[in-house]
Amino acid sequence: MLGALPAVLFTAGMLGLPLVLLFVLGFLEIDRGVFTGHISMHGYASVFTDPFYAQVFLRTLLIAIGVTLLCLMIGYPIAYVFYRARGRWKGAILLCVLAPLLTSTLVRTFGWLVILGREGFLNQSLLALGLLKSPVEFLFTLKGVLIGMTQVLLPYMVLPVMASLETISPVLEEAAINLGASKWQTFWQVIIPQTLPGIAGGVTLVFILAFSEFPVPALLGGATFKSLPVYIYQTMATLLDWSRGAALASMLLIGSGLAVYLLQLLFKGLSPWTRTAQK
Repeated sequence: MLGALPAVLFTAGMLGLPLVLLFVLGFLEIDRGVFTGHISMHGYASVFTDPFYAQVFLRTLLIAIGVTLLCLMIGYPIAYVFYRARGRWKGAILLCVLAPLLTSTLVRTFGWLVILGREGFLNQSLLALGLLKSPVEFLFTLKGVLIGMTQVLLPYMVLPVMASLETISPVLEEAAINLGASKWQTFWQVIIPQTLPGIAGGVTLVFILAFSEFPVPALLGGATFKSLPVYIYQTMATLLDWSRGAALASMLLIGSGLAVYLLQLLFKGLSPWTRTAQK
């Protein structure tokens, strides 16, 4: 026990101390990046009393929820195809899922700037197919931000679901079919409940990353697109209002922790074995 104490203190210091300093920074009066020596509640007071920040927080929350749902709807079929695939196809699917992670988010976002432009690949393809009469504005809109964030965060949904699917014994499906269940019933009543831990992990991971995502909204959304991480950067780096920026960052951190807790409660209630134990 005592032998592990140095490691525990080191980890707590490295992880906890920056968060404590961030929280304390919101109580300090800072003028253009210089600490004046006074303590003030102005940072937190402005954040919790101005309705503008509530709107930005709500917008960021809705974007994170939308991206999470899109990743789940797209990612689960990919993971299921991987589960059913055999041989070299399994390796090819895994490579396609992992390949984007080998490139930084910033580089992929610059790629989306080219793809989603008025003269970009997506608009030109839709025009060539006759699906559009004029180019659609994807850049600097919510549509473009959702597309970019979904692509960037999709692997973080697919991989946990893949791992969860791989733990399912084929005997369970055979037993369900032998008992008269259709393939659709087997999928919904056997496969889905068994993969809830993977879904829970993927949803939580993607939501937290989407809630705190900065490069994609900043580049694809433009200067006028307001999300909480983007506004924190603008407040601290451009306006040099560090106390208000720290208060906003603390609100982002508290919101992320609360979201994780609520998601744990949600999936705990959805788990069939949890409901059975409660009965």
